[in-house]
Amino acid sequence: MLIINGTAELMHDNEEFTKGTRHEFNMFSRDMPFEQQLSQIEEYLVNRGWDNIEVLDNGVITNEEDITHSVLQQAYKKAKDEGLAVTVNNQPLN
Repeated sequence: MLIINGTAELMHDNEEFTKGTRHEFNMFSRDMPFEQQLSQIEEYLVNRGWDNIEVLDNGVITNEEDITHSVLQQAYKKAKDEGLAVTVNNQPLN
């Protein structure tokens, strides 16, 4: 499973976040390699209201048990079923 870390800017106000704020995200992708997933990753985030996406790091998770945070575990399982899943940090970057 591919894991992607980065930041993105919210394009529209919603119940949780304010338009224009930048947040860190973690994304899981069932498909690899990373370079072939860029357009799908961008489309996935843009469809959810995020843009100005900056990927900071990516890697491969080979053992599901290495993920200890419950929210990331849920996202990992969702990506296994649906292909992609993202989590966004609630706190905006300064």
